[in-house]
Amino acid sequence: MNSGSSVNPEFAAAAKIRLSAWEPNLLPEQLDACEIYISELLHFNKTLNLISAGTAPRVDAAHILDVIRAWGFIRPLIPAGSLVYDFGTGNGLPGVLAAALSPDLNFCLVDRDQRKLEFCKHVVAKLGLKNVTTSCIDITKLPAGSVRYAISRGFASVMKSLLMTRPIFAVGGNFFMMKGESWALELAELPPPLFSVWKASMVGEYALPDSLAKYVVLKSTKSAD
Repeated sequence: MNSGSSVNPEFAAAAKIRLSAWEPNLLPEQLDACEIYISELLHFNKTLNLISAGTAPRVDAAHILDVIRAWGFIRPLIPAGSLVYDFGTGNGLPGVLAAALSPDLNFCLVDRDQRKLEFCKHVVAKLGLKNVTTSCIDITKLPAGSVRYAISRGFASVMKSLLMTRPIFAVGGNFFMMKGESWALELAELPPPLFSVWKASMVGEYALPDSLAKYVVLKSTKSAD
């Protein structure tokens, strides 16, 4: 990929130091992956609109740490060797970063925007990841009953997500959604018939630096066809 934008390498290095303070259990190679990801994300942001301009100066907390903390709740609930779909991956978060943190899982990044998927492929190659594939397709076109694990961040409302993906999930499949404070309102909007198909629960709550908001991970398990 080519881009005319430039990034001060000192910014990504400083972000790596902040991440190491916020998450002291991260391994050196995981911190290195975060630094590379931040550098590439900002490098291509002006041409691909990967993140909002307002969050770019705090990309380490608003995007990278957000995924790390949410993934900490999700990872123990997925068996090693599983295939995890990232629906509407966009800039590759959470899928690419989760793949860097969990090499014992396989990931498929799904999005309809080929340009953003090319960015994801670029970052995957830059990070040397062997456990990531991409698919430029509408998620509703995935085979019926083929998905057992999926994650999403900023993809769609809870109701739209569950209605859209109902046919492609296997019974017993789990859909993990990263959500902000509106999660309770989104759950309240679910029509009663959906509760006979999906069982939803909050599996984690966390905060981010310089933010008063609370963030959650919702798990929706498909209980019937």
